[in-house]
Amino acid sequence: MKINNISPRSTDLSTEANETTARMIKIVNSLAIGASLLAFMLGCVLYYLTGASLIFYPAMAESALFLSILLITRHGRPEYGQQLMFLLHSISIWYFGILLGPASQIYLFAPFLAFCVFLVYHKPLAQGLVLTSSALVMLLIEMNYRHPLIKAIPLEKDTEAILHWLVILSATFLNGTVLYYFTKESRHQNKQLQLLVNQLDKTNQAMRIYVRETTHEIRSPLNVVNSILQNYIETADPGRRSVQVGIAHLEAIHFACQDMQLVMSNALGWSKIEEGKDEISNSPFLFTGWIRQLCDTYEYLAKRRSVHINISFGGNLPEYILADKSKLRTIIVNLLSNAIKFTTVHSIITVRAVIKNNQLFFSVADQGNGIPAEKKEHIFEPYVSERGQQAESSGLGLPIARHMARMMNGDLTVNDNPDGGSIFTLRMPVETTIAPALETTAIDFSLLHGLKVLVVDDDHLNHLAFSLALQRMGIEVLLADSGAQGIVKARMHEPDAILMDMIMPHVSGTEMLSQFKADPKLKQIPFILVSGNCYSEVREEVIASGADGFLSKPVNIEQLYCILKDLVVMA
Repeated sequence: MKINNISPRSTDLSTEANETTARMIKIVNSLAIGASLLAFMLGCVLYYLTGASLIFYPAMAESALFLSILLITRHGRPEYGQQLMFLLHSISIWYFGILLGPASQIYLFAPFLAFCVFLVYHKPLAQGLVLTSSALVMLLIEMNYRHPLIKAIPLEKDTEAILHWLVILSATFLNGTVLYYFTKESRHQNKQLQLLVNQLDKTNQAMRIYVRETTHEIRSPLNVVNSILQNYIETADPGRRSVQVGIAHLEAIHFACQDMQLVMSNALGWSKIEEGKDEISNSPFLFTGWIRQLCDTYEYLAKRRSVHINISFGGNLPEYILADKSKLRTIIVNLLSNAIKFTTVHSIITVRAVIKNNQLFFSVADQGNGIPAEKKEHIFEPYVSERGQQAESSGLGLPIARHMARMMNGDLTVNDNPDGGSIFTLRMPVETTIAPALETTAIDFSLLHGLKVLVVDDDHLNHLAFSLALQRMGIEVLLADSGAQGIVKARMHEPDAILMDMIMPHVSGTEMLSQFKADPKLKQIPFILVSGNCYSEVREEVIASGADGFLSKPVNIEQLYCILKDLVVMA
């Protein structure tokens, strides 16, 4: 099973590149037109003063060549236009500097050529070479004045005086023009850098918010797992090697782990939120059973404060609804977590759900100290810590919950609870639906019986996790702590597939992949890379490495079964 990759298009970068190209074309065109007009006028004036065709015809050719730059930039290649313009200016200055002799005052154009070098060439090596070459030519022309190898056109005194001022005006015009655009370009670059700094600041702030919110969301299900496991560990008979665990407790742990996994999966969509591209993704799901399971899971957390969660459903509540389950989960979990946090000890949290006029009204009522009227709107601002006399902050849960509710064309409000405390109510339109069709893909572990799979991972807990899953499928498991040990065991046992962690000491999984594929005896074995990071960049790295498959931790047993079946059994 080869992994398919769809690379996202960088629209913003493309737009910025187009704007930069358009700006450079505008600058080059304006400089080319100005240089063409200057060459034409100077050629006419100097021809009138000297009558020399060696001045007139080259000047007219120079003027026409400057205009030809417009044709080059018309095809969106301003860099070629820049280089041609610099070349024309250099040749013209050198040619007329030799032709007119010391009266040309060629040194006045040195700053102009230097500015042009930094505008046209961006690599330090190219800048150094061109500057050195231009300075060398200037020096040779000055030496030609003192020891003439090429004789200049003889000029009368009056002509030299007029030429003196023409050269000053021309040099001033060229130096001023290029300095203006050089300064303008520098300001533009500074502005772009400032925009980048501001964007990085916003991104940094968004990442801090993301870390805090992820911690906020993952803390509650993690507490559920910790509380249940701690209870069994502390109450177990130390003389026995096993302990009986209630199925309800295992289901709660499993559901809490799924809850944490969903939080991490939602983190992948954070870039969409930053870019304003977060979207609603509706799908049919079992609503009533899902709500009960959520409440049952958080009941374990509530019991630590001697709090009970009471559920009340309206008679017209549909069993299945069509909605964005991920966003709805975020809202409900935040309401439950805050209710447990702020309700009083030995109290009841009441969860109600009812349908009115095709609108879902879902409320969570606590029996805490309540929220003063002037604070009710502020509670939806990040990290407000004033809920009555409670000192604990409400974090980012409520602001994000309201944001998501409004994304789904609903709202999240708070009112006083007549029994004391607060009632948070989610209102949103919902569409009732039927149960989704069951997937046709059946899991038949017998298909994998007798296979040998090598697991290469430096973490022994991952060895345990993979061993439990693979042995359940009837697969013989081979374990290796490092890539080097993995190669030895692979040559010795010739497994049907290899699972390798991407991040290991000394050598990465992708580097080990190239060693496996270089071995004639091992290169045909399906190679699956495993990572705790499921971002698109990691998938792209896996694809580029030539791996046959990719799995992200925590590994789902169904995904593991499917990838092994596709790569080994169906291959």
